[in-house]
Amino acid sequence: METLLDKGLGELGISFSDAQCRQLETYWSELAFWNGKYGLVNASGDELVIKHFLDSLAAVPVLRDIPFRTACDVGSGGGFPGLVLAIAFPDRKFTLIERSGKKALFLANTAVMMHASNVEVLDADAGQVKDRFDLVLFRALGQFAQYFPVLYRLASPYGHLFAFKGRKSEIQHEIQSIDSDIQNKTVIRAAHVPFMDDERNFVIIER
Repeated sequence: METLLDKGLGELGISFSDAQCRQLETYWSELAFWNGKYGLVNASGDELVIKHFLDSLAAVPVLRDIPFRTACDVGSGGGFPGLVLAIAFPDRKFTLIERSGKKALFLANTAVMMHASNVEVLDADAGQVKDRFDLVLFRALGQFAQYFPVLYRLASPYGHLFAFKGRKSEIQHEIQSIDSDIQNKTVIRAAHVPFMDDERNFVIIER
Protein backbone atom coordinates (compact mmCIF):
# COMPACT_ATOMS: atom_id res chain seq x y z
CA MET A 1 0.00 0.00 0.00
CA GLU A 2 2.69 2.48 1.01
CA THR A 3 4.77 2.14 -2.17
CA LEU A 4 1.78 2.52 -4.49
CA LEU A 5 0.36 5.40 -2.48
CA ASP A 6 3.73 7.16 -2.31
CA LYS A 7 4.11 6.90 -6.09
CA GLY A 8 0.59 8.26 -6.55
CA LEU A 9 1.26 11.18 -4.22
CA GLY A 10 4.39 11.97 -6.22
CA GLU A 11 2.41 12.00 -9.49
CA LEU A 12 -0.12 14.37 -7.94
CA GLY A 13 2.57 16.68 -6.58
CA ILE A 14 1.45 16.13 -2.99
CA SER A 15 3.97 16.12 -0.15
CA PHE A 16 2.73 15.04 3.27
CA SER A 17 4.43 15.85 6.56
CA ASP A 18 5.28 13.07 9.01
CA ALA A 19 2.17 13.97 11.01
CA GLN A 20 -0.05 13.71 7.92
CA CYS A 21 1.53 10.36 7.01
CA ARG A 22 0.75 9.07 10.50
CA GLN A 23 -2.86 10.21 10.12
CA LEU A 24 -3.12 8.40 6.80
CA GLU A 25 -1.63 5.23 8.28
CA THR A 26 -4.07 5.36 11.20
CA TYR A 27 -6.99 5.81 8.83
CA TRP A 28 -5.84 2.89 6.70
CA SER A 29 -5.46 0.69 9.78
CA GLU A 30 -8.91 1.56 11.16
CA LEU A 31 -10.52 1.07 7.77
CA ALA A 32 -8.90 -2.33 7.33
CA PHE A 33 -10.05 -3.41 10.80
CA TRP A 34 -13.69 -2.27 10.55
CA ASN A 35 -14.41 -2.73 6.85
CA GLY A 36 -15.45 -6.36 7.12
CA LYS A 37 -17.87 -5.62 9.94
CA TYR A 38 -19.41 -2.38 8.65
CA GLY A 39 -19.08 -2.81 4.87
CA LEU A 40 -17.45 0.59 4.46
CA VAL A 41 -15.90 0.08 1.01
CA ASN A 42 -16.07 -2.73 -1.52
CA ALA A 43 -12.34 -2.86 -2.25
CA SER A 44 -9.03 -3.98 -0.79
CA GLY A 45 -5.32 -3.92 -1.58
CA ASP A 46 -4.21 -1.95 -4.65
CA GLU A 47 -7.82 -1.40 -5.72
CA LEU A 48 -8.56 0.35 -2.42
CA VAL A 49 -5.51 2.57 -2.80
CA ILE A 50 -6.32 3.57 -6.39
CA LYS A 51 -10.12 3.77 -6.43
CA HIS A 52 -10.54 5.39 -3.03
CA PHE A 53 -7.39 6.95 -1.57
CA LEU A 54 -5.83 8.24 -4.81
CA ASP A 55 -9.21 9.02 -6.36
CA SER A 56 -9.93 11.28 -3.37
CA LEU A 57 -6.46 12.83 -3.36
CA ALA A 58 -6.68 13.58 -7.09
CA ALA A 59 -8.88 16.52 -6.12
CA VAL A 60 -6.12 18.21 -4.11
CA PRO A 61 -4.41 20.01 -7.04
CA VAL A 62 -7.79 21.36 -8.19
CA LEU A 63 -9.00 22.35 -4.72
CA ARG A 64 -5.86 24.40 -4.18
CA ASP A 65 -7.35 26.88 -6.66
CA ILE A 66 -10.74 27.07 -4.92
CA PRO A 67 -10.93 29.34 -1.86
CA PHE A 68 -12.66 27.61 1.04
CA ARG A 69 -12.46 27.52 4.82
CA THR A 70 -15.23 25.02 5.48
CA ALA A 71 -16.19 21.90 3.56
CA CYS A 72 -18.74 19.15 3.93
CA ASP A 73 -18.69 15.64 2.50
CA VAL A 74 -22.23 14.47 1.78
CA GLY A 75 -22.71 10.73 2.26
CA SER A 76 -19.18 10.27 3.51
CA GLY A 77 -19.53 6.51 4.02
CA GLY A 78 -16.07 5.14 4.80
CA GLY A 79 -14.59 8.65 4.71
CA PHE A 80 -13.95 9.16 1.01
CA PRO A 81 -13.22 11.81 0.01
CA GLY A 82 -13.79 13.92 3.13
CA LEU A 83 -11.53 12.26 5.65
CA VAL A 84 -8.67 11.96 3.17
CA LEU A 85 -8.99 15.59 2.11
CA ALA A 86 -9.09 16.66 5.77
CA ILE A 87 -5.60 15.20 6.06
CA ALA A 88 -4.47 17.06 2.95
CA PHE A 89 -5.93 20.39 4.16
CA PRO A 90 -5.35 20.44 7.94
CA ASP A 91 -6.09 24.18 8.15
CA ARG A 92 -9.66 23.79 6.80
CA LYS A 93 -12.66 22.43 8.67
CA PHE A 94 -14.37 19.34 7.23
CA THR A 95 -17.83 18.15 8.22
CA LEU A 96 -18.62 14.56 7.27
CA ILE A 97 -22.36 14.00 6.79
CA GLU A 98 -23.41 10.36 7.03
CA ARG A 99 -26.93 9.08 7.73
CA SER A 100 -25.84 5.51 8.52
CA GLY A 101 -25.31 5.40 12.28
CA LYS A 102 -22.65 2.69 12.20
CA LYS A 103 -20.67 4.46 9.48
CA ALA A 104 -20.95 7.79 11.28
CA LEU A 105 -19.66 6.09 14.44
CA PHE A 106 -16.71 4.69 12.49
CA LEU A 107 -15.91 8.12 11.08
CA ALA A 108 -16.11 9.84 14.47
CA ASN A 109 -13.95 7.24 16.20
CA THR A 110 -11.41 7.23 13.38
CA ALA A 111 -11.14 11.03 13.43
CA VAL A 112 -10.35 10.84 17.15
CA MET A 113 -7.75 8.11 16.56
CA MET A 114 -6.18 10.26 13.85
CA HIS A 115 -6.13 13.35 16.07
CA ALA A 116 -7.94 15.12 13.24
CA SER A 117 -9.14 18.18 15.11
CA ASN A 118 -10.42 19.74 11.88
CA VAL A 119 -13.06 17.01 11.39
CA GLU A 120 -16.65 16.96 12.63
CA VAL A 121 -19.06 14.09 11.94
CA LEU A 122 -22.83 14.56 11.63
CA ASP A 123 -25.01 11.46 11.96
CA ALA A 124 -27.82 12.88 9.84
CA ASP A 125 -29.47 13.05 6.46
CA ALA A 126 -28.11 15.93 4.40
CA GLY A 127 -31.60 17.38 4.13
CA GLN A 128 -31.64 17.90 7.92
CA VAL A 129 -28.39 19.87 8.04
CA LYS A 130 -28.91 23.60 8.54
CA ASP A 131 -25.29 24.76 8.24
CA ARG A 132 -23.80 26.20 5.05
CA PHE A 133 -20.34 25.41 3.69
CA ASP A 134 -17.85 27.01 1.33
CA LEU A 135 -17.32 23.66 -0.39
CA VAL A 136 -19.82 20.81 -0.79
CA LEU A 137 -18.18 17.53 -1.76
CA PHE A 138 -20.01 14.46 -2.98
CA ARG A 139 -18.88 11.18 -4.45
CA ALA A 140 -20.69 7.99 -5.48
CA LEU A 141 -24.14 9.59 -5.20
CA GLY A 142 -25.30 8.29 -8.57
CA GLN A 143 -27.41 10.77 -10.52
CA PHE A 144 -26.38 13.92 -8.71
CA ALA A 145 -29.15 15.91 -10.41
CA GLN A 146 -31.57 14.00 -8.15
CA TYR A 147 -29.82 15.36 -5.06
CA PHE A 148 -28.98 18.75 -6.50
CA PRO A 149 -31.53 20.87 -4.55
CA VAL A 150 -30.20 19.64 -1.19
CA LEU A 151 -26.57 19.93 -2.23
CA TYR A 152 -27.05 23.42 -3.63
CA ARG A 153 -28.76 24.56 -0.42
CA LEU A 154 -25.77 23.38 1.65
CA ALA A 155 -23.41 25.68 -0.25
CA SER A 156 -22.80 29.13 1.19
CA PRO A 157 -23.13 32.21 -1.07
CA TYR A 158 -20.26 32.15 -3.58
CA GLY A 159 -19.46 28.61 -2.42
CA HIS A 160 -18.84 25.62 -4.71
CA LEU A 161 -20.26 22.17 -5.28
CA PHE A 162 -17.57 19.65 -6.14
CA ALA A 163 -18.57 16.25 -7.54
CA PHE A 164 -16.39 13.21 -8.26
CA LYS A 165 -17.84 11.71 -11.44
CA GLY A 166 -17.06 9.34 -14.30
CA ARG A 167 -17.46 9.83 -18.04
CA LYS A 168 -17.84 13.33 -19.41
CA SER A 169 -20.59 12.25 -21.83
CA GLU A 170 -22.70 10.96 -18.92
CA ILE A 171 -22.09 14.13 -16.90
CA GLN A 172 -23.22 16.33 -19.79
CA HIS A 173 -26.42 14.31 -19.99
CA GLU A 174 -27.01 14.63 -16.23
CA ILE A 175 -26.60 18.39 -16.01
CA GLN A 176 -29.17 18.99 -18.74
CA SER A 177 -31.83 18.67 -16.03
CA ILE A 178 -30.33 21.58 -14.06
CA ASP A 179 -31.46 25.17 -14.56
CA SER A 180 -29.65 26.81 -17.48
CA ASP A 181 -28.33 29.64 -15.29
CA ILE A 182 -26.61 27.06 -13.08
CA GLN A 183 -25.36 25.14 -16.12
CA ASN A 184 -23.53 28.31 -17.13
CA LYS A 185 -21.70 28.19 -13.78
CA THR A 186 -20.73 24.54 -14.21
CA VAL A 187 -17.23 23.44 -15.14
CA ILE A 188 -16.14 19.88 -15.96
CA ARG A 189 -12.47 19.20 -15.32
CA ALA A 190 -10.65 16.02 -16.24
CA ALA A 191 -9.28 14.23 -13.18
CA HIS A 192 -5.91 12.53 -13.20
CA VAL A 193 -6.05 9.53 -10.86
CA PRO A 194 -2.70 7.72 -10.83
CA PHE A 195 -2.85 4.09 -12.05
CA MET A 196 -6.58 4.32 -12.89
CA ASP A 197 -7.72 3.44 -16.40
CA ASP A 198 -11.36 4.51 -15.95
CA GLU A 199 -12.32 8.03 -17.04
CA ARG A 200 -12.80 10.38 -14.11
CA ASN A 201 -13.93 14.00 -14.06
CA PHE A 202 -14.71 16.65 -11.49
CA VAL A 203 -17.88 18.72 -11.78
CA ILE A 204 -17.53 22.14 -10.17
CA ILE A 205 -20.57 24.37 -9.75
CA GLU A 206 -20.32 27.88 -8.36
CA ARG A 207 -23.14 28.95 -6.04
